[in-house]
Amino acid sequence: MRTIKKKILAFTTVILMVLCFVFAGIAFDGNDYGGDGGDWGGGDWGDYDSDWGGSDYDSDGSGLEIFGGFPLVPIIVLALIVIPILLNNSKNKKGQTPQVRSGQGSQGANVFLPNRNDQIQAIIRKNDPNFTADDFITFAKQVYVDIQMAWCARDMAPVRPVLHQNLFNTTQRQVEEKKKQGIIYHYESIAINTAYLTSFVKDKDFEYLTVYLNARMIDYQVDEKTGNIVRGDKTTRWDMRYKMKFVRSTDALTKDKVSGTQGYNCPNCGAPLEITSSGECPYCGSVVTTGDYSWVLTDFTTVRNDTVDDGIRVPPEDIQ
Repeated sequence: MRTIKKKILAFTTVILMVLCFVFAGIAFDGNDYGGDGGDWGGGDWGDYDSDWGGSDYDSDGSGLEIFGGFPLVPIIVLALIVIPILLNNSKNKKGQTPQVRSGQGSQGANVFLPNRNDQIQAIIRKNDPNFTADDFITFAKQVYVDIQMAWCARDMAPVRPVLHQNLFNTTQRQVEEKKKQGIIYHYESIAINTAYLTSFVKDKDFEYLTVYLNARMIDYQVDEKTGNIVRGDKTTRWDMRYKMKFVRSTDALTKDKVSGTQGYNCPNCGAPLEITSSGECPYCGSVVTTGDYSWVLTDFTTVRNDTVDDGIRVPPEDIQ
């Protein structure tokens, strides 16, 4: 089908170019339309002077008014407009110039979540001196990419340690539903443009740290049986904005620099962490995905019109 379309495009382009050049030559060569026996004078076309308005052709030698019953100027202009459009469309289809448009349309376009890196870092470091905003942002970026890849693979096990149990259960049900529907997601060319700490909330038992993240990606869905794209396309790069809310126990402390989702160690006993369906450490039995020991993702949503800024809400002693 693509080969046929290419041949049609090439043939159409050649025809339009030929017509453009021929008409242009006719238009700017007065002798062709003069009464001196030129190409179109006195011969086959001479018998139709009365029908085609021979006096019009001879009046100024321009030949721009009529050709074959159709105005020449509009034909030339149309050819000059259509050819670049066809060529540009062909270029886009080859994926050389992907479009870029905002995901979710105008959803959340006017919602502003401020960058509070320094302020939040200073508050957390009062009780957790090893914490740094830069390390946590690096961790959050890796979590984002790994979650997207796990979703496409329809296997959330690789990111089990960084998902709160409730979020994991919800996501797992969504994955199973997509399997039943025979739908496979594809996220390609992921590029994270911006990420920073935007809010921090602390109560008696838990503290919640929210990261704002802006990323671009190609997003489309494929039918598992046919391989056909059922939603999206391979050329449009979507601009997406997210809130990623992490939670941990108020007693938890940063032991080392926060890493990605690979090579986890149990935060309770230090043993290499092997993934189990319950999220438990096979050595000490600790559940490592509840936020009791380290940061886990508890909420992951796109920024919408009703998205609110949670700000900073902590006990007074954490600010002083």
